[in-house]
Amino acid sequence: MKLRPTIRMQAGFTILLWSLGLGTGAAAAEIEPVIDADRLEAIACEPDVVVLDIRSDKIDGQSRAEYEQGHVPCAIHSDYVKDGWRMKAKGVPGMLPPVDKLEALIGSLGIDDETHVVIAPMGRDAKSVAAGTRVYWTLKLLGHDAVSILDGGTLGYFDKESRPLEANARTPQPKSFTARLRPEMLIEADAVAPAAARGALVVDYRRRDEFNGLNRNGKTTRAGTLLGAHNLPLEWLTRDNGGFFRSAGALQQIYGFAGIPVDAQQIAFCNTGHKASLGWFIAHEILGSTDVQLYDGSMAEWSRLEGRPMAQVIRVGD
Repeated sequence: MKLRPTIRMQAGFTILLWSLGLGTGAAAAEIEPVIDADRLEAIACEPDVVVLDIRSDKIDGQSRAEYEQGHVPCAIHSDYVKDGWRMKAKGVPGMLPPVDKLEALIGSLGIDDETHVVIAPMGRDAKSVAAGTRVYWTLKLLGHDAVSILDGGTLGYFDKESRPLEANARTPQPKSFTARLRPEMLIEADAVAPAAARGALVVDYRRRDEFNGLNRNGKTTRAGTLLGAHNLPLEWLTRDNGGFFRSAGALQQIYGFAGIPVDAQQIAFCNTGHKASLGWFIAHEILGSTDVQLYDGSMAEWSRLEGRPMAQVIRVGD
C-alpha cells in the first residue's frame, strides 16, 4: 500500500529543501500579501498569474453559477467548501487534507511552483475574507510564497462600475504543483498546552459569546475556550466587518485593546481553523509577527479530546 505524505513524514525533507534554497522563486519576495483591485486589473490575465475566485454557497451565498455570471477577468473558480481545501478527519470538520490531495487540487487549478496566485474571496464580511486567508495559509504552509489576497474581494472589485468583468467559466490547464512544507506554521493539539506554558499567547478569534462559553458552535462538543486564552473577535479585523483589511496602525491599536502584543509568540484558534486563519494573516503577514502558529483542529478537535481542560466564563442553563 502506498503511504500518503503527511506533515510529520515530510518535515525533515522540507527543512532540507529550504536549506538548499529550493523554495518558490525569488520573484515571490516582491509579491505583497494584499493586492488592490487596480493593481489586479493590470495583471489578472498575465500568463504567470492565476486569480482564484473561491466563493461558496455556505460562506457567501454564491458559488459557481454566480461566478459564471461575472468575475474578475481571467479568474478561475474553486469552491472553498466543496472542492477539497478542507476535510473531515476523525470526526473533526474543517481539517487540513493530506498533502498529496492538496497538491493535486492546486495543480488542477493551473498553479505550479512559479505561479503568482491571487485569491479573490467574495468579501461580503470578515468570515468571507477568512476563506481567502485560509487558502492563503494553506499555500504558504505548502511552501508557496507567490500568493496575495484581493483587498475588498470580488465585491470590492465589482464596486467600480468602469472596471470590466468577465462572464462564463474559465477552464484551467492543469500543471504540476510540489509542496515544500513548513511544519512550523502549524501546531497540533498535544503541543498547544506546552507552548502556552512556555509563554505563547493563545488567541481565540471567535465571537465573544462563544469565547465566554455562553453559546456553543455546532461543530464543537463542549462550550468554552482554551485555558488562558485572549479573545479578539474576527469581526473586528476588517473595516466595518466587510471585505477590506484595516490599516496596520488600526490593527495594532485593536490588538493592544485586546491585550495581545503583536510581537508575542501566538497560537491562533477558533472553532475549525477558518476564522483563526484571518488572525494568523493579520498578525504574521500585516503586522510582521514572526512566530504565529495556527491550531488547525481548534475547538472542534479540542472539545472532542477526553480530559482536555476548557475555560467557561459564563455558565447558564437552557
